[in-house]
Amino acid sequence: MKSRFFKRVFAGMGLVFLSATSSVATNSEEDAIKRVQQAKYNSLTGIWEIRLNEEIRPLEAGFKNFLPDLDYVLVDEKMRNAGRNTLIFRGQGDTKVVIKLRTFGFFTKISIRIGMTGNRSKSAQLFGYVYRSM
Repeated sequence: MKSRFFKRVFAGMGLVFLSATSSVATNSEEDAIKRVQQAKYNSLTGIWEIRLNEEIRPLEAGFKNFLPDLDYVLVDEKMRNAGRNTLIFRGQGDTKVVIKLRTFGFFTKISIRIGMTGNRSKSAQLFGYVYRSM
């Protein structure tokens, strides 16, 4: 009789854990969508920009670790100082992706430009994938 009780309690705890992890995944998806909606796109320069209240190093590591999953290869990195970094990737069809990270006090500004003229939707997709993966 006790073994049935413990099995039910254990199964209940497992269900609670699974529902909690699914709600966390949903929250991160919703948060990524909100962040993408707050971004600004300059159609003249083709630069997609967003501000995040995060440190520069985790963001830099996120782009370096997760963009290769989308078949982008890091070809160059230019670090001007501790608060500024530029990452250059090459993707399908030799498309150039330039990601600039700059720290301004408590937040980090991310600028993404794809190709010579920019691509708003692709920039948002890249950011969303990296942000959800971090």
